[in-house]
Amino acid sequence: MNAHGESARQLTAIDLFSGAGGISVGLESAGFQILIAGDIDAACAATYRRNFASHPFVQADIRDLSGSQLMRDAGIRRGDLDLLIGGPPCQGFSIIGSRLTHDPRNDLFREFLRIGDELQPRCMVIENVPGLATLAGGQVLQHLLDGLNAIGYRARFAELLAAQYGVPQMRWRMIFVAFRRDVTILPNAGFPKPTHGRRAIGDLVPNCAISAEDSKGFVTTREAIGDLPPVRPGETETSYKGKPMCAYQLRARKGASSSLYNHYAPNLSEKNLARIARLRPGQDWRDLPIDLLPEGMRRAKRKDHTRRYSRMTWEGIPRSIITRFRDPKSGEYTHPDQDRTISIREAARIQSFPDRFVFEGSNTEQYDQVGNAVPPLLAEAIGREIAACLSGRAVHQVENLFQRRPNLLQASLALDAI
Repeated sequence: MNAHGESARQLTAIDLFSGAGGISVGLESAGFQILIAGDIDAACAATYRRNFASHPFVQADIRDLSGSQLMRDAGIRRGDLDLLIGGPPCQGFSIIGSRLTHDPRNDLFREFLRIGDELQPRCMVIENVPGLATLAGGQVLQHLLDGLNAIGYRARFAELLAAQYGVPQMRWRMIFVAFRRDVTILPNAGFPKPTHGRRAIGDLVPNCAISAEDSKGFVTTREAIGDLPPVRPGETETSYKGKPMCAYQLRARKGASSSLYNHYAPNLSEKNLARIARLRPGQDWRDLPIDLLPEGMRRAKRKDHTRRYSRMTWEGIPRSIITRFRDPKSGEYTHPDQDRTISIREAARIQSFPDRFVFEGSNTEQYDQVGNAVPPLLAEAIGREIAACLSGRAVHQVENLFQRRPNLLQASLALDAI
């Protein structure tokens, strides 16, 4: 029995904009039953179906989906679903991209809300990039919050750092958690307590330096990928050469076959190979001779602290994985001691995918799937907290999610007043 006097049952979820399935991996580990997943991308569909053979999967544009069809396919009625979760494509909001508010991909948020209105799940979770918070002076954020309120949900949002939940990566995500108004939860509940490091939600913020003391306890590069075998650029290694050396590697290999999948290292040009061969761990483009730099970078000021051509360190915390991790010019994606960028499997490890999870499609499609994924361990932490809230077991409360971000604190306070 739970705190509401109900018999324990498995909670249900629908995962839209699922991509390859990072959220589904995490939710399953948190105890959810995935009733349906969906995404428009064919390569994502192939990967999802390979790894979740028992999950119904819909390959379709969300604009062509209806709540009534999803309910029929899932065998549920309106209001029965526990969790609707998804990450509408973030490119329209990303601080890396153009940030144009008229990007048509932004309209997919409205479609997600439409499906939520039709399904009326007990909880809705939306995942996106922190850049959404300041887009158009906060108007996009407010429209999303107003939209959730209009269809009957009390919403809160927070910026979560994946490294604080055991993901070996400094990856920030904006998470919206919205409970249907008739669902009773503790005030200020809904976000998982960090399990790694010493800081709470709101103590650390995106785009600000994090001290060694605050990152102590985060999973390092060595812990994430140190057991994977050497591989040359443009080649694939299909077998393990050694045993796991730490808890993270043991977890990654659990349930995996003796074969190693997706350990393909991107092929690199001779010029890029020459550049990264000159770099020691922790060095970047500023440590290269001028004549080795690309023409367009030779006039750049050496005080520019961008991480182009940066080589990872074994004891450091990997940077956020993006779809361009194959390109050393994109950031800190060069292996600590091999002259190549990280492999697809290494990037998947850094995203916290288990080794049993196999990516389908071309190499380019696999780069995109890994780079766009929600880290499964972050999804698991969110799923466990949502489950605790829905069953009356939640005890973690965060009163001030934005003590270092006063502009977002004001938006949060305005929302609480609705």
